[in-house]
Amino acid sequence: MLIYSILFPILAIIAIIVFFFRFRSGKLSLSSFFIWSIIWIFVIIFSIFPDSSMVFAKAFGVTRGLDFIIIVALVLLFYLGVKLYYKLDKLEDDVNKIVKEVAISNEISLDDEEEK
Repeated sequence: MLIYSILFPILAIIAIIVFFFRFRSGKLSLSSFFIWSIIWIFVIIFSIFPDSSMVFAKAFGVTRGLDFIIIVALVLLFYLGVKLYYKLDKLEDDVNKIVKEVAISNEISLDDEEEK
């Protein structure tokens, strides 16, 4: 048995447990926990049964199982990057709104700055 067949399932189980505790503490939504659990379950399946990736590869028209896994990983990384971009953009908008509200409530203007 290859070392990744032992190491990856252990790491995946640890990751699922960590995500479960983050879900219980309210730091992770149910849908995020569910999605990450499915991803880690696939890691377990593909590491214990490497030939099972061929079934998914053929279903999606990819020639090799490893190519399928790499494509899925790249798509996942791209999705997470876009999701992070939109969250960062929303945070930037929220900060701008808060700064404007504080500036208006404190009556800070360019005229006040010029007088000092």
